[in-house]
Amino acid sequence: MDRNSVFQKFCSLAPFAVMTQVVMRACIRDKFSGVFQEARGRQYEATLSFEDLAIAVADVALGVCKNPNQAYRAHKAELGVARSRFYDKLNHTNTDVSEQIVAATAQSIAEMQDALGFIQWEGIPGYRLLAVDGNHLEKTEKRIADLRDLGVAPLPGTAVGRFDLGRQIFDRVYLLEDAHQQEAATCQAIVDDLEPSDVIVADRHYCIVAFMNQIAAKSHHFIIRHHGRLPGVLLGKRKKLGRIATGTVYEQAMQLTKQEDSMVVRRITIELDEPTQDGDTVIHLLTNLPGEVSGKLIAEQYHRRWEEETGFYYLRMCFNGELPSLGHPRAALFLFAMTLIAYNVLQIIWAAFFAGHDEEEVQSVSNLYISQEIMSATTGMLIVLDDEEWNSLIPKSRQQVARLLKRIAKETTLADYRKSVRKPKAKTSRKKKPKKRRNAVHSHVSTAKLIGLVDQ
Repeated sequence: MDRNSVFQKFCSLAPFAVMTQVVMRACIRDKFSGVFQEARGRQYEATLSFEDLAIAVADVALGVCKNPNQAYRAHKAELGVARSRFYDKLNHTNTDVSEQIVAATAQSIAEMQDALGFIQWEGIPGYRLLAVDGNHLEKTEKRIADLRDLGVAPLPGTAVGRFDLGRQIFDRVYLLEDAHQQEAATCQAIVDDLEPSDVIVADRHYCIVAFMNQIAAKSHHFIIRHHGRLPGVLLGKRKKLGRIATGTVYEQAMQLTKQEDSMVVRRITIELDEPTQDGDTVIHLLTNLPGEVSGKLIAEQYHRRWEEETGFYYLRMCFNGELPSLGHPRAALFLFAMTLIAYNVLQIIWAAFFAGHDEEEVQSVSNLYISQEIMSATTGMLIVLDDEEWNSLIPKSRQQVARLLKRIAKETTLADYRKSVRKPKAKTSRKKKPKKRRNAVHSHVSTAKLIGLVDQ
């Protein structure tokens, strides 16, 4: 059987695994070396290239390999170094490199979406909505020597993701090695990366006067939930704007502080029909968007912030981005960054399916079934088809790659990947959640502080 026949058979039996490889090789792999050269600092490649390291870690993120040790064994020939050298390189990958890889590959992802005819969802005409939220990496095992005698949970760090709501991709990530550092430490970097017409959509963790002032000073915009720690000064009368799906909307002007020169913003209030999971019945939003943007539309767009939280949920459920065995902060954060790239790759695949199938049919597909296929089929596929054969099978131009992806998508029977639908639960009276007890003062520790990556 020739390689074209083998390739077509994989397209038929494991289309998502094939499409993942096509996108990774056509849009992602060529970015690794360039980004490393720009952001490496004092790191050097020597006998182990960063591209080979990133490809091995990508297999861990996709779940093709369960851990870095398996990835090393699978890629030993290409890596060409001892296992200890591989881990040393992994543990010393600067967070700047990890951050810039996500940004660079996100640009390629966006270009491929455009080639597939993807139409961005425009929440507020003329603006790009960017949700910002943090993800604290789970505690790890105590394999590092400095952790072995601890009686507390070691934390490898925090990742703050920027999620493009129009494209449904993570286009930036801000990594904190010190797990004790607040998400607000990324505010300056977030502002520096903004472009004209960008709107930051964020929860009350980012309700910081300095942050909002920085955004406004650069003529950008924000929709941020009002935190009780910021009293502000309400101005004028509250106006009723009408109803949205979740409740009644009001608007009132508010001065951020009592100082005369303090910025005046619009405070959008939503009186909810049903309380949130935390028991809140009212949500206040602060925004500097101009008056011609409806307060009701602003209220509706804030609720889309959950789409980033859903993205983080899929990262945990369908990918392999947080490993208990990987305790070194830089290694753990690099793996998480590669998982964001894997998530973005799937958005290209979705764009190809939306181009050839009904929207309802595509939305019925299970992310879990897709990830299981990628995990189970990729290893055998890469054994049968080596790098040289893949290079000959994948078209060179972006438009040709888009046509290949559309063809595979059109020939795929999506009914085989349909979600299992559960019967709706019987309605019961809402029980008040018991108040959670605070943990002991020293229930966890920052790994980066213990091993000397950051100051105590």
